[in-house]
Amino acid sequence: MPNERTSCFVDTNLLIYSLDPQEPGKRRVAGDLLKNLAGTDTLVLSPQSLNECYRALTERRGFPRNAARAYVVYLLRFCTAPYDFDVTQRAWQIQDRHGFGWWDTMLLASASLARCELFFSEDMQHEYAVDGVTILNPFRLEPNFQSSR
Repeated sequence: MPNERTSCFVDTNLLIYSLDPQEPGKRRVAGDLLKNLAGTDTLVLSPQSLNECYRALTERRGFPRNAARAYVVYLLRFCTAPYDFDVTQRAWQIQDRHGFGWWDTMLLASASLARCELFFSEDMQHEYAVDGVTILNPFRLEPNFQSSR
């Protein structure tokens, strides 16, 4: 990349963990990751991530709607990954080649089309590469891990 920074896609579960008082260890790791990526302008999200986050916070975690909406609005500036029919077609290819579940393939396709190099997720195989995107589980990384080059 010309700017020597690595674009990083973050799975929805990490957005949720960053606020979840029931998971203090995961909250710290996810929060630190998001703060670092946001601060270096390397965080990439998709509309799917934001919608899933809002739903999980309000329906599963009991967050007040206004608080969840404020969080989603804050994250909106990082929502630069595409979410259109090109994503759907790429997701079909990823699903056929790698066997991931549908909604995960949609996120991976968005990350791939956004030219992200890293995809942070707890739910997928650590260090597995898909279409030029390497999946990393932030809970398995060394504490001094740096996502930028």
